Amino acid sequence: MKRLPMRRLLLLIGIACCSSSVMAQMGDFISLKRSNNRHLASYFKGSRIEFQHVNGQLINGPIEDVRNDSIFVRQWQIVSYITQLGTSKVDTLGSLIFGLHYQEIFRIFHNKKQSWGFVRNGSIFMIGGVGYAVLNVINGAYRKESIGDSENLRSLAIAGAVAGGGLLLNRLHRHREKNGKNYKIIYVKMTN
Repeated sequence: MKRLPMRRLLLLIGIACCSSSVMAQMGDFISLKRSNNRHLASYFKGSRIEFQHVNGQLINGPIEDVRNDSIFVRQWQIVSYITQLGTSKVDTLGSLIFGLHYQEIFRIFHNKKQSWGFVRNGSIFMIGGVGYAVLNVINGAYRKESIGDSENLRSLAIAGAVAGGGLLLNRLHRHREKNGKNYKIIYVKMTN
C-alpha cells in the first residue's frame, strides 16, 4: 500500500519537470489575406508552403523558421538516376534552407479546394462544344446529310458559341490566377 503513493509522487515530479520546459507562445507567422482582409491561411514554423518568388522561381517545402521579417524554407534536392539493372530510382541528395524576406514572395499557392474547377476554368465547355461539333460533322457524313443545312448550321453555331465561351472563361481564369496582387501577405510578429 505504501508503494502506490510513492509512484504517484514520482509521476507528479516527472510531469512537472517535463512541463516546465514547454513554451506556450507561438512564434511569428505569415498570414495570407484577400484584398478585402478576409483570412485565407496562416503559415508558421513546421507548416508546408508553396510560393512564387518575385523573380519567378517556385519554392516549396516545410518552413524551418519565421523571424525578423524573414521566412526560412527547407528545400529537398530529389534526383532520379538509373541503376545497374536499367531501372530508375528516386533518391534525396540533400537539403538546403532558403531564407528570404516575406515581401519577396509574389504569390502563395494556398490549398484552396476548388469545387467544380473544370467548370470555372471553362475546359468542360471547350471539350463539350468541340466534341459536339465534331460528332455532328461525323454523323452528317455517315448519314450523307448536308453540312450547310440550316438546322445543322444552327447546331454547329451553338456548339461553337459554347466552345468560345469556354475559351473566354479559360483566359479570364488564367489571368485571375496569375495575378498575385489579389492577395496580401502579412507578417504577424508574436515575439519580442
